Amino acid sequence: MIIVSKGVLIIGYGTRKGNLEEVLNSQANRLRCRGWDNVAIAYFRVSKPTIEEALRELVAKGADDIVAIPYYIAEGVLTKKLIPEKLGIVGETNVVNVDGKDVTVHMAPAFGVDTALTRIILDRIADIGGDRDCGILVLGHGTRYVSLTNMRIVKLNSERLASYGYKHATYAFNEFCEPTIKDALDHLEKEGVKKIVAIPLFIAMGLHLGDEIPEQIGIPSYSSGGKITVNGREIQVCYTRPVEDDVRLTDLIDQKAREYLGE
Repeated sequence: MIIVSKGVLIIGYGTRKGNLEEVLNSQANRLRCRGWDNVAIAYFRVSKPTIEEALRELVAKGADDIVAIPYYIAEGVLTKKLIPEKLGIVGETNVVNVDGKDVTVHMAPAFGVDTALTRIILDRIADIGGDRDCGILVLGHGTRYVSLTNMRIVKLNSERLASYGYKHATYAFNEFCEPTIKDALDHLEKEGVKKIVAIPLFIAMGLHLGDEIPEQIGIPSYSSGGKITVNGREIQVCYTRPVEDDVRLTDLIDQKAREYLGE
């Protein structure tokens, strides 16, 4: 009888300055406590272990049916092309040879359109003392990927907030896409808001969230906000944490693992 051993590989982008490693370690530990024996973490770049190293580690431990779960907000060239290439997935074939052993590697999608992201945003608003009269600014990184998936996900979550009664919900991007943060702040000021809750729809803290976006908003680096002046009017900005290791994302990756591995 052939015994199949399951494995879960959580993949992040990598970081030189931030808490991504803490976030992924937290999620991996939660999966282990939920009964997954073979859980590994990998990074596309900068951080260690690499995707190839982590895959070999899982196979060395006996895993031969593995699901790779990208810890990413949206699909893009990384999740569609570059990460599968590093996993050895070619075309529609997901049988990969790792150190002389054929194993099955499934590539799961990013979090994408799942409403868990919207619920996290809603809780970030509540936790910082916001309400439906505040200006709500959903922040994305932006993308050069042809499908503009990151842009669509950020916009979708802003639209969902509007459907929940947030009259001043809008969105903006750090780079590559429009509207810019400056444009969004101008728009919210003209709507007469007295307070803006800015929620970064990002995975973890890092240079983008700590330095670049605060500079564009006009608040101190690595802060939770402050007072800014837009079109000559002073507005209070509350700057929240990104999604990080929210337990709803634990539920999502657990669910994805069970779907792909038949648990």
